[in-house]
Amino acid sequence: MEASRLRCMVVLPDGPSRRVGPSGLWIGRQRDCDIVATDPSVSRRHALVHLTSDGVEVVPLGRGAVEVNGKRCDRPTALADGDRLAVPGLDLVIQVEAQRADRGADAATYRLERAKGGSFGIVHSPFVIGGGDTDDLIVKAWPAGAVRLHLAQGELYAEAAVGKVTRNGSELEVGALEPIGIEDELAYKRELFTVRQVARDATTAATGGSDLPRRVVVEMLPRGGRVVFTVNDGDRAVFLSDRRLDLLIALLRPPDGHAAGDFVSDDAVRQIVWPRNPGVTRPEINMLISRCRRDLVEAGLAGGRLIERAPGGGATRLLLAPGAEVVVG
Repeated sequence: MEASRLRCMVVLPDGPSRRVGPSGLWIGRQRDCDIVATDPSVSRRHALVHLTSDGVEVVPLGRGAVEVNGKRCDRPTALADGDRLAVPGLDLVIQVEAQRADRGADAATYRLERAKGGSFGIVHSPFVIGGGDTDDLIVKAWPAGAVRLHLAQGELYAEAAVGKVTRNGSELEVGALEPIGIEDELAYKRELFTVRQVARDATTAATGGSDLPRRVVVEMLPRGGRVVFTVNDGDRAVFLSDRRLDLLIALLRPPDGHAAGDFVSDDAVRQIVWPRNPGVTRPEINMLISRCRRDLVEAGLAGGRLIERAPGGGATRLLLAPGAEVVVG
């Protein structure tokens, strides 16, 4: 199976186009935006177009209009090839196409070994297993998109979209990201797959915690913010909506007596993220952590490892490299 990647271009009215890179594409009046608009009703940061694990979406950020195919959108909205994206003074066309991946640069470090025979390399993220015609590994008896495998910083995570998917005999929570290790077994509907490491490169399948962010920059935006993590292989950017961003800021700028990278108690997190609702329960905090981890994984970061819960729960920290620089502005 040939892996593919999405390539998204935003085409301007007079013909030039801009590629949507890993950090997304900014539209607004501010001069450092990727596409600078001159209409005075456009905000400095008006919209963000970025890639997700499911495709491409636009995130409205300013107070002015953002339209997709003539309909105003006020929340993150999926984009497809040929869609027309409009902000005041600009009508843009979205081009989305799948590209064949460079197998030499993106060779598998994990593979799935099927109990009934066959072995399948996991060469891109997300790697989707299910009965859908466009799934990466098609198992006809399964629902479409039943299981998604995510690669992030050399680590592997499983996400079940349906119930009764098990890892080593224990059922996975639907929608949650679960770390998957070598020799773990994933099973569903009489099919069992064992996770193996590709023998030719036994050193790259896990980072062992060494590739921690050495710099984190947070840019505050009207409906959340963009966070750029600097790790060994470059920058990884992620857009976080309001409460998810509040959680990350609580971990990066913890209360007095704590430093970034320390465990922050659930009580302190409640006060920062839910200042008007001190009765927020631990399951609600766990759900927010799970969603934030997912956003990081979709940006290529090992979110399940970087956002760490204390043994037994009750506190959370963001793992950072020693002496990491934190900029929140």
